[in-house]
Amino acid sequence: MSESQHRDLLTGPRVARWACPSCGDEVPRLLPTGKRNARGVSELLLQLPEPGIQSAVDREPGVPAGEVCLACGDAVQELVGTLIRPPGENGDARSAPGLNDTGIVGAVLPRSNGTHILIFHVINGELVLTETERLTSFDPMRLTYPGSRGAMAPRIWALYSSHLAELQARHGEGP
Repeated sequence: MSESQHRDLLTGPRVARWACPSCGDEVPRLLPTGKRNARGVSELLLQLPEPGIQSAVDREPGVPAGEVCLACGDAVQELVGTLIRPPGENGDARSAPGLNDTGIVGAVLPRSNGTHILIFHVINGELVLTETERLTSFDPMRLTYPGSRGAMAPRIWALYSSHLAELQARHGEGP
């Protein structure tokens, strides 16, 4: 930071920076309000309550991050339970409706080496971890919603509906 050319301005206090393990950005430790720019990972909703998802989370490598910046804390919670298009669609819904290839973000795990997004699909009637993406390289154009997909596997729909109902109950929002 350079010195001001104006003699009537005082230099404010410098705020320490830290590297958020989720996004990898150097962020200020404090917000302009004086509050900490961090959220404890333990207070975040990071996975859907499903035994198969819990099993995949337990097997995921990496040391869990203790805290993430506020922006990542909000972002990771918003991704959990989101419907996902297959990677080959490049963000465009397929023209043939009724494909059961929609997946769901079952868990988002902030790790010391970045955030892992665990994507699940239904294969032969079973919920299976099919992809693990890094938050920093994830293509947001893969996010989708039920109206753009046509049919989807009943298990994915049940998880999605249940998650929405839980969010609505928690935050008092109607459908």
